[in-house]
Amino acid sequence: ILMLSILLDNVITNEDESNPTQFVSVSSLSSSDLLFAYPPANVGFDFSFDDRQEYLHPEIEAFLKETPVVSTDPALQRLKVEEIQSDLDITVQNSYTKTSPIQTGKYAYPWNYIAEPYKATVLAVVNGRHDARYKWIVDGHIQGYGSSVGVLWTSIGWKRVILIEKVNGTTTSTAVFNVIVKYVRREIRSVFDRDRETFFQAAMILQRVPTEVGIRVFGSKYLSKDHLSRVHLYYGGSWDCDHWHQGAGFVTSHVAFTLQFEQSLQTIYPEVTTPYWDFTLESTLYEPQTWRSSMVFADDWFGKASPDNILHTVVDGRWAFAPAKTSAAKFSDVHNSYGVLRAPWNNDPTPFMTRNSAIYGYENNMKPSGCQEYAFAMRKTSWMSFSKQLNSAAHGHIHETVGGSWNQYFSEANDNSVSPAIYTFAHEIQALSKELWRADYIQCPESCSMDVSWQDCKCECSPEKINGKAPYDILNDAGVLDEASFYDHSGHLISSWKDDNGTIYYTLPGYTEEESLKIYEDLLYLLCDPGHIGDMYQATSTNDITFWVLHPTVDRLWHFKRLGDQSNFNETWDPYHPCYCHNPTDYQPFQNLFDNDTW
Repeated sequence: ILMLSILLDNVITNEDESNPTQFVSVSSLSSSDLLFAYPPANVGFDFSFDDRQEYLHPEIEAFLKETPVVSTDPALQRLKVEEIQSDLDITVQNSYTKTSPIQTGKYAYPWNYIAEPYKATVLAVVNGRHDARYKWIVDGHIQGYGSSVGVLWTSIGWKRVILIEKVNGTTTSTAVFNVIVKYVRREIRSVFDRDRETFFQAAMILQRVPTEVGIRVFGSKYLSKDHLSRVHLYYGGSWDCDHWHQGAGFVTSHVAFTLQFEQSLQTIYPEVTTPYWDFTLESTLYEPQTWRSSMVFADDWFGKASPDNILHTVVDGRWAFAPAKTSAAKFSDVHNSYGVLRAPWNNDPTPFMTRNSAIYGYENNMKPSGCQEYAFAMRKTSWMSFSKQLNSAAHGHIHETVGGSWNQYFSEANDNSVSPAIYTFAHEIQALSKELWRADYIQCPESCSMDVSWQDCKCECSPEKINGKAPYDILNDAGVLDEASFYDHSGHLISSWKDDNGTIYYTLPGYTEEESLKIYEDLLYLLCDPGHIGDMYQATSTNDITFWVLHPTVDRLWHFKRLGDQSNFNETWDPYHPCYCHNPTDYQPFQNLFDNDTW
């Protein structure tokens, strides 16, 4: 599935008068600018190749002034002049679609004629007559003659193509076609080398050029990587709740966020799009121990998946020592104790992007989400259940498996023993520790200079906060007992902490009161140290290039769902979420994504 621009019903015209090479839409021109106009009353319908002044039949003229309506009916996307019964049809192809056409029709994209901006496009007559001459008029300009013609559109939206066929000097057919110009996102392995390199180069510029400088050099929609990371940190790393995850707002916020990133790239190279990384291929073709050897982790693509150095940072290739913003206290209200632009509960002082294949001392036994998780998502029959699946299994594993974690005593507390229950809990520590931080039980030093060791600048449970409180009350107050799965000394999994009425099991079923208290104490103890977390696994995951190619995959799945049969799909969005940005009428922090409004 190829993913077009962010909304299926989005029609944008963005003329740039400062660019003299740009084709402009007929609808934006005054009558004096048109190369053709209404014919005088005594002039018949006659297109002459020798006429200097072109005349257009009133029916076509009126049609060109209309805003086309998206429809699956091909007749509404191509006008046939009534006086001349035209069988003309055309193809619209570029170097991608010539071999891999965009899927259109029922349960696919609803346009018959699709082009892409800044890509050389060939318009060709379908089954043209060998004895005919053809003339092409594109957006009010005579584009050329012959059975095919080249065109380069430099803006998105609807474009008008008029094709005239003449046989023996007589006009026999005229047809008007509506071509929709859309950016197309493709899987990163199917992108041509030059286009993939352009994407990476633009992303590296975002990494190096601050927003203030970029706006002056590239334009008003330029946003640096640090600016984007700060936005994601504010909404994902705030103290009150997670405004962009753990709710339906995850989908809409990240769809818009990816588009904002993409538009920033396009201020540098207007032809670039954000490719998507279909990590289900890694899930299908590899095992948990081998998927990091995929070609996408080559030095000149994403860089090494699990760097084997003490900093856990990539040291070779284009993302070598990719910086994490330091001295960020004057840049962002949210940062860690070292002043690094990271989640406050992640007190890692490393000034570079970090990754690790281990999860709290254990080699991660998971691989990216695969076809099974996507199949579950496609079976969902409501927006609420579908968005939950997109937020969790359909995308979440990749954050953990790329980011990883370290510098925590979990494996040592278990004497490095391994069991399914231990692994189950290892995958939960980061999320559950974060809830203890939000409940103010885990506290971090106000500030630490870079010469302070990480052992002396740890986030940990405050003795003052937990003093005199039972461990199960602390865990329940932070919401941990509603989500946690833990284990006893024999490695048996425990996932039920309350009875049917929501009352805490102070004595767990099957255990003595003393054994139950020990289990609660161990659970709290292990969660009181969040350790260090790889960038991709915390609130500035935007610092890792894999973040930006990950979410278009989720966006693509949402496209595919919306293009399918909607008759039994409940689109109701429940308005009861306690965290702002997850309800249908909550505002998101975006503006000017589709227009030039200032709100």
